[in-house]
Amino acid sequence: MPTDDAAFEYLTGGDDELSVRRIRTNGPQAGTIGPRPDHVVFWLADGHAIVTADDGERVDVRPGQPVVLSAPVAYAFETDATSMTLMHIAPALLGDADESYRFVQPDPTDNRTEPLRTLLRDAVDRVLDPELPDTERRALKQRIARVVLSTYTRARSDVEHRMRHAIAFVHEHAGDPITVADIADACGLSERGLQDLFRRRLAVTPMRYLREARLDRVHLEFTTRGRRILTVRDVAHRWQFTHLGRFASEYRARFGESPRETLARSAGRR
Repeated sequence: MPTDDAAFEYLTGGDDELSVRRIRTNGPQAGTIGPRPDHVVFWLADGHAIVTADDGERVDVRPGQPVVLSAPVAYAFETDATSMTLMHIAPALLGDADESYRFVQPDPTDNRTEPLRTLLRDAVDRVLDPELPDTERRALKQRIARVVLSTYTRARSDVEHRMRHAIAFVHEHAGDPITVADIADACGLSERGLQDLFRRRLAVTPMRYLREARLDRVHLEFTTRGRRILTVRDVAHRWQFTHLGRFASEYRARFGESPRETLARSAGRR
């Protein structure tokens, strides 16, 4: 239902799989949109907007241009538009089984966007209509899903490609004094995008993952040292652990024993 606030009008309708929200406002807006449970296709009636994804991709949005906001992605936005429409689409309606896809935004001049523009002009009022029969609503939702999927290309493989590059870089340079910025540069993401990717996929920060990779390298040296004489300090420093007390604590938490105990146990097997 519309609000009574003259500065902000909000109208919504639809169901859990597909809904439409019309928004009118008097002033410019800016903010962030975090990862969400649904995909959003939105378009402006006037003004323009700049939308920046968490990997740094930027879209300059003009009136009438449908833009997709992928469910698993965070965005920053700023707009001077006073009227916009948002279509929220459940991932399941687009065939996402376990993890939501990320979609690629086509160039505004791409002919693939025209069927979607035409459909949106026809479909919005019908989605908002609470009296629309269930059979017609189901058919309309399926039609919208087909056109959305033909307009936007799935890009999960790109995310997986960047993740593999980030992980490979971490393991290749675990002995070097690398930073989050170095890892992000290696896989073509912003630092924020890298942080979000690791949090979504591995539930850790990039630096936490790096420290765990380094701990594994230390443990490997301790348990496969051959005839070399090793000291805890030398091995820890080689893998960028400069605070020995903190290193020993993290090592015990990961392997259930102190570094010296691992060395002693390894020596006892020889």
